[in-house]
Amino acid sequence: MKSALFLLSTLLGLGTYGQNLVPNGSFEQYTGSCQFGVGYANMYDWVRPDCGQWPGFGHACNNGLGNGSGTPQGGLGYQEPVEGVGYAMLWTLRMNSQLYPDGNPQVYVSVDLTTPLVAGQRYCMRFYANLVDSASYKTTALHALFWYGVPSACNQADSTWDDQAQITFDITDVDTMNWKLLEGSFVANGGEVNLTIGSFLFDSEIISTFLGSHPIHGDNALYLIDDVWVWACEVGVEEHTNDRLRLYPNPATDLVRIALNAGEEMGTVSVLDVQGRTVLQQAFRGVQAELDVSGLSSGAYVVQLRTERSVLSAPLQVVR
Repeated sequence: MKSALFLLSTLLGLGTYGQNLVPNGSFEQYTGSCQFGVGYANMYDWVRPDCGQWPGFGHACNNGLGNGSGTPQGGLGYQEPVEGVGYAMLWTLRMNSQLYPDGNPQVYVSVDLTTPLVAGQRYCMRFYANLVDSASYKTTALHALFWYGVPSACNQADSTWDDQAQITFDITDVDTMNWKLLEGSFVANGGEVNLTIGSFLFDSEIISTFLGSHPIHGDNALYLIDDVWVWACEVGVEEHTNDRLRLYPNPATDLVRIALNAGEEMGTVSVLDVQGRTVLQQAFRGVQAELDVSGLSSGAYVVQLRTERSVLSAPLQVVR
């Protein structure tokens, strides 16, 4: 798994912020009128993946509606936003509901970055999280997936996102009292243009702690997030983390050779489209193989080699 676990107390040296690549990172800008209320669907820039459920949203614009969607006092509890007057809400666990298999409600926030990421560049990310007052459970992890477009959660494609996520945030110590700053960094493959945040764990992967029953709001774990930042945290480009995996020619039209710089591997090589769907797959054994991409449309893809020990990936461009 490429994910790197970052504890809240870890000092990562990320205190100097560059230009934020996340538009509307504090969930302030919206379309519509306060007279009728605004929800997550009214947010500029932010969307939800296909087949994902709608995130929650709180904003001071809704304070006069009496429906619990305002800030800082809402129907789920009280919390001042970190920045401005709005924040998003992510469910990481819902229990005893047939609508949400595996206990994961598949609630994700997704946004296109203001510029694509540069290969080999280290990027820093940070945001704030808080557990709502009425949560019955708390869980252990949120993830950040940087992809080549808005990923699709259809057909449970999101069950593989924890392996593809560049950063996993430890939220064990996030509580109902104060906002907790979550920080992490990763080295980009290059060309990633979208950020999706949520919990990508299913079945036995979900670790939860029961806090107390809240029958009005159901048995769930619900977190607020605010003030999302992504920036190039170092000047210059460092060595690519997946330099073991080489593709050539790239761009390609028909045959692509996959080669490992060192060491034999045995596993499965897959080609994924910008929505995270597997469009081509075959066995891999040794140090090189060929992929026939002649049946693929022009566009950006990711070649992923999955073995028992690791997951290696590299961007691929198909041209016609």
